[in-house]
Amino acid sequence: MPNDPTSEAVPTKRDFRKEVTDRIIEMLEHGTAPWQKPWEPGSLQLPFNPTTDKGYRGGNAIHLMAVGTSKGFDDPRWLTYKQAAANGWQVRAGEKGTQIEFWQFSEDARKTQSTDKNPKFEASTNEYQAPLRKVFTVFNASQIDGMEPYLPKTRSDWEIAESGDSILKNSGARISHDQNDRAFYSRSQDRIHLPPVLSFRTAADYYGTALHELAHWSGHPDRLNRPTLNESYNFGDLNYAKEELRAELTSVFLAAERGIPHNPEQHAAYVQSWIKALSDDKNEIFRAAKDAHRAADYILDLERGKQLRTETSEHVASFERSAGAVAITEKETATEHRDPVASKGAARIETEKILDGEVEGRRPPSEQALKQSLHSAKAAVKELMGENTKTYPADTDSGKYRGVVLAETEHHVIQQVSAKSAVAHEKHLLPEIPQATNNILISYSNQIAQLKPNQERQRSHSLSR
Repeated sequence: MPNDPTSEAVPTKRDFRKEVTDRIIEMLEHGTAPWQKPWEPGSLQLPFNPTTDKGYRGGNAIHLMAVGTSKGFDDPRWLTYKQAAANGWQVRAGEKGTQIEFWQFSEDARKTQSTDKNPKFEASTNEYQAPLRKVFTVFNASQIDGMEPYLPKTRSDWEIAESGDSILKNSGARISHDQNDRAFYSRSQDRIHLPPVLSFRTAADYYGTALHELAHWSGHPDRLNRPTLNESYNFGDLNYAKEELRAELTSVFLAAERGIPHNPEQHAAYVQSWIKALSDDKNEIFRAAKDAHRAADYILDLERGKQLRTETSEHVASFERSAGAVAITEKETATEHRDPVASKGAARIETEKILDGEVEGRRPPSEQALKQSLHSAKAAVKELMGENTKTYPADTDSGKYRGVVLAETEHHVIQQVSAKSAVAHEKHLLPEIPQATNNILISYSNQIAQLKPNQERQRSHSLSR
């Protein structure tokens, strides 16, 4: 009975992702979303935790930027109440915190289920248990007493120009300044087309445009193989709008990382498409932010000095920046495996333990556990294929492997790649665990794995933007 005082109201469960999406949509409608705002040199800083000195990622980063923008917080530092108290800082009475997501992956996550729940690989019976999702409340440093004022790093004009040029040159992207008044990335040519540098009003205009197109470039099939780029064909289709959102967020992340100014005017035409994409799916902003962070990581890793490298069954190709050329080395045998070569001090992308948006990874096992699992994989290969066979760990930077899945150990999937060799793939890097006897293609780009049925490539359509 509605008027019965003894009846208990059932509390409505909060939908965190819908709340975040609704806030972003409202800000887009008013032109105040974080990536719609012009940022001066050095003023754009991604949210980070001052107690761990680690940045927030993906959807959490965009959410905290949105909250900070709407509430006028100029400080990028966010932390929990306990973290503040542990450092002798005090959250002011009456301050309201902001929720973020945390995904925790179990160590023994394997379980068996029916094949109809795993349509990607026919007759598969393997699936990982769903990760544990937690929601934490964090406070901005502007809401906390006792913290030292935040002093953003200032950069001179020449530092900004040098940083922007370094990102573009070290990416290895082919850039042509051959347009009058438009900029786009041609997927069929794999080339960025821009107007002449001097035709841009400011450095912010030039680098903002160039980094936006470089973000599209990162999604090429030979790099991150991003579906929103490679499955987009026309200006008005949904994937086109989603890809533009990823490119814009990537350029924001890059600008924040290097202190480059950000000018959003040139990409304002996509706002209504973004609103529609977010309205249709509350998870889209989280997927977009995750993809954008991956793209920014990929581009910055190239800028820090990592070589461009790819490997086939017959050749190894490496881009040598010092010579401005590609060195192609023929393998002695089809089963020879080359370890990737990186310059001294080259940074490697740390495997993420926390993912925002759609879950694709799992908590990495310990180094000792991986060694034991790899040892078991080698023993299993000798038992299945003979004593004269070899087992190699997968090259997770740029390896590409075709063949039948033989078996699995605790932390590895074993794939036969020739009559006398097999490759061991680390399970926590795979988006799905394939069943034995599946004939598949497993390809890597900067520790991001993609799985596909092993079949001939179909020619992709051209897309210029």
